[in-house]
Amino acid sequence: MITYDPKNWVRVLLDFPRSPVFRTLAIDVLLAGVWGGLVAWIELDVVRVALPIGPSFLSILGIILGLLLVFRTNTAYDRWWEGRRLWGQLLNVSRALAHQLDAQLAPDAPQRRVYAAMMAAFPAALAAHLRRARTADGPHVPNQLVRDLSRQVHGDVLIGALPREAAVALTPLLVAYDDVTGACERIRNTPIPFSYSSYVKQFVLLYALVLPFGLVREFRYATIIASMMTFFATMGLELLAVEIEEPFGTDPNDLPLDDIAARARRDVHELLGVEPG
Repeated sequence: MITYDPKNWVRVLLDFPRSPVFRTLAIDVLLAGVWGGLVAWIELDVVRVALPIGPSFLSILGIILGLLLVFRTNTAYDRWWEGRRLWGQLLNVSRALAHQLDAQLAPDAPQRRVYAAMMAAFPAALAAHLRRARTADGPHVPNQLVRDLSRQVHGDVLIGALPREAAVALTPLLVAYDDVTGACERIRNTPIPFSYSSYVKQFVLLYALVLPFGLVREFRYATIIASMMTFFATMGLELLAVEIEEPFGTDPNDLPLDDIAARARRDVHELLGVEPG
């Protein structure tokens, strides 16, 4: 995930090298300018095509396109933010479970190190699981870790290392691991419908092709700049949505899963009073 100072807006504005959208669109924006220049040249210096496209028609198309892009970006950001909220919940659950175990285990109990190792492994295992291909086969490591934690808790209750009430207190926290896993899998396994994403891209491209014909009589060769800026604004929003709609990957704008997993690992070892292995 890209880190930056939101108050330093000048650096954010000028930091083009780290902007995936800008790098992706650079050539396409130039092509939009070339198309606008070609239309302007034909209309002004060769032969007037005289397509019946005026400002009113472009305004109608622009309103429709704007509504589509707003919905598109909001939907993508909702997915990104829900993923961040779930990983914040995962961190809180790990800390709460560590607090409970610390209070109920003897200070020198060897189980402290066992619990710390399993709890520290869960966020990293979930991150790796979410980054695998949707069709990949193999063991479900997060499920296995929750199963091992549950067995460890009930086994320690049986041998007296934990009080009998511990199973009742700790079970909701163990179930919360499953809830977070299931919700993250729902986001990963349910992409934006292909037809919708494809339609938005087609609409943006159609609008970019039609736009110069409606501007050339008023803007003349300035149509080139207008076409480039409009294409960058509209297709940029679409690519921004694509960039954040899958939040569990390793792209620059995806969630910092590795950092959150490292934070959870440090916290559970610190709360249980054991050194990381």
